[in-house]
Parts: sequence; structure tokens; C-alpha cells
Amino acid sequence: MASDIQLPPIRSVDDFLIASARFGRPDYQDKERWNNRIVNNLMYYQTNYLIVAFVAFGLVTYFRPIDTITGGGLFVGLAALALYATNNRQSGAVQKFKKDHPAVLVAGIVGVSTVAMYMLGSIAAFVFSIALPMLLILLHASFRMRNLRNKVQNKVEAVGLKRTPMGVIMRALDQELS
Repeated sequence: MASDIQLPPIRSVDDFLIASARFGRPDYQDKERWNNRIVNNLMYYQTNYLIVAFVAFGLVTYFRPIDTITGGGLFVGLAALALYATNNRQSGAVQKFKKDHPAVLVAGIVGVSTVAMYMLGSIAAFVFSIALPMLLILLHASFRMRNLRNKVQNKVEAVGLKRTPMGVIMRALDQELS
């Protein structure tokens, strides 16, 4: 199944941003049409958006490398800790530890909270390195008007003649490809 998924070609800079690219304000009153524009642009320019995401993440990491890496590690560590605590409720290990060692638990929470507050700048740098590419992609997908090639390629994907990673994601999110 994964072998029949193909990444579409990189669209030219001319088509993506410069001369032949047409940009216009979306109709904010017509949410369905705006959503359709975003979905279709995400489908058509998905390889370009992947490159934009890597470049934007790379730039943030270049300018704040220690903060981004430290924030990412702390973010993943806190997420893993929260996941562990929520998944082990049925076994009672966390509940038993809370009853047997309440002072250690409170000290642990205070310690983790203190480290998280101290590292808040690093966490912010990591979150910014993720949020910036998403913002850039959403802005481009919202303001970039579709062209004939865009419409034809999206019909090919919708019919199922060609499967792309973004098409798989959009189907999983129940977004219609038109």
C-alpha cells in the first residue's frame, strides 16, 4: 500500500511564488470555498510545502540551535511522562506511588515544573520552529488562487489514479478532494 504512494514533483518557483502565481484574499464568509482552496493547494503544492517546512524549521534551528534541541527534548520528555502517567492508571502503579510517597510526588511535580519554567524559552523556540512552517503553509494555501494545472492534478488524485502523502492524510481527515 505504501509503495503506490508517490510524492508529486516540485512546482517551479515561478508557479509557487513569482510571476504566474496569483494571490487573492479568500472569501472569509464562504468557509466551504475557502476550505476547498486550502485543501486543493495543499494537495497541489505538497512537495513545495514540505521544502518550506524543512527550510523554516532549519532556519529557526540555525538561529537558536541549543534552545530548539533542548526544548524539543524537554517537550518530548514531558509528553512521554504524561503519556506514561495516563496509560498506567489501570495498573494502579501511579495511584500506589501517590499513596506510598506523597512527598516525593509533590517534590517531583515541583521539580519538573521548575525545570519547565526555567526552560520555557527553549520550549517556545521549539514550538516556534514547528508553528512557523505551519503558519507559512496555511497563509500560502489560503491566499494562492488555483490555476488550471492545479485543478487537473487534484482531479487525478480525487479519482484515485495517483496517490500522494497529502491525499492519504486528507482522506484520513475526511476532507473531500475535488
